[in-house]
Amino acid sequence: MTYIRETCGCCDCEKHCGALDIVFVIDSSESVGQTNFTLEKNFVINTMNRLGSMASDPTSATGTRVGVVQYSHNGTFEAIRLDDPNINSISAFKMAVKKLEWIAGGTFTPSALKFAYDTLIRNSKRERSKVSMVVITDGRFDPRDDDNLLNYICSDAKVEVNAIGVGDMFGKMQQTETLLSIACNNKKRVTEMRRYADLMAEDFIDKVETWICPEPITVCPDLPCKQEPDVAPCTNRPVDLVFLLDGSERLGNENFRHVGELVQRVADSLGLARSKIDRMRARVALVQFGKEREHTIAFPLTHDPTLISAGLEGLRYLDSSSDIGSAILYTIDNILRPGEIRRFAELSFVFITDGVTASESLEEAVSAMRRAHVVSTVIATRGDVDQAVLQKLVMGDQDAIFQGQEFSSLSQSSLLNKFIRWVC
Repeated sequence: MTYIRETCGCCDCEKHCGALDIVFVIDSSESVGQTNFTLEKNFVINTMNRLGSMASDPTSATGTRVGVVQYSHNGTFEAIRLDDPNINSISAFKMAVKKLEWIAGGTFTPSALKFAYDTLIRNSKRERSKVSMVVITDGRFDPRDDDNLLNYICSDAKVEVNAIGVGDMFGKMQQTETLLSIACNNKKRVTEMRRYADLMAEDFIDKVETWICPEPITVCPDLPCKQEPDVAPCTNRPVDLVFLLDGSERLGNENFRHVGELVQRVADSLGLARSKIDRMRARVALVQFGKEREHTIAFPLTHDPTLISAGLEGLRYLDSSSDIGSAILYTIDNILRPGEIRRFAELSFVFITDGVTASESLEEAVSAMRRAHVVSTVIATRGDVDQAVLQKLVMGDQDAIFQGQEFSSLSQSSLLNKFIRWVC
């Protein structure tokens, strides 16, 4: 019994939401981008992980059922149905979601909403169940589509619709009016955010949980369970994390040593992939850069703690000038090569720099990051940073800039924990 408890997780408490049907409608158009589409799927999975249990029989009058519609242009809509007899557990649902592939076409949001209601809800509603729909899109859609369908679902008072609007991979912000129509003109059910990575924030998933299941009943097994350690943060989704270390003379030898300790701490805390073929969890790489064409790969994307430690130990401080633009282009060409990155993994660049750098190729490099669907973060500690450059590196997302007082204390501070939660 002890073995069963420790391996199957049967000691975990579960949230029961009563008779509840949940439908996620996720935008799979070209403007979303493959990395962001993966984040949408991970958001759906993480949200359901929070709820904890599903109806073992989809035809039952009680329990939670969940469905998903992914859409792009007309005729491409795909559905995981609420009443699919094969979706009878959280694990079965996760597997079905992971199999969804980015369509990368146009955007027929109004028609997709009609499809979601007609296909998943209209004929499979249960008499006493609450129906909650969560729509994720940037709000734009093909003008050939029928905009009268945006509030198609609003005619059914038993369905509650929440719209999440996210800026797309081209940096365009969401269309608020469209989102409001989707949410049946209820401003409280419209949430806007700048980037898809924000879907993974713990406080946001907390918020979504209250939308879907505002008054859960928590059921715990009556077993003398062994307390398990906390799960590493990146275990629930694939993240490929590349550190770009500014090895210029402004860093200094002492800070260079502290940066190595910081990277080691992060690698130890993330939850590294278990093998070369592991499609989940984290892998890490480190590139040190100086002036143009002065780049050193300490270690490529890897899950191997030994390789990471050896790479850090063998890395020598460049003590040079700084050219971030050329470093970004070098990293994309040499670290993100075809066959080296995992399908559906979030590509994350972490810049350790003060932003004082040559600027000739910076715009080109930032555009290249966008094309590669890279999510970027900055760690900076000096007071005299070039804020304009840091803003460019994070593509305007101020929340993605982590600033501390000094490197010597960074790996021991709450800032490190906040950073790890951010990238995971």
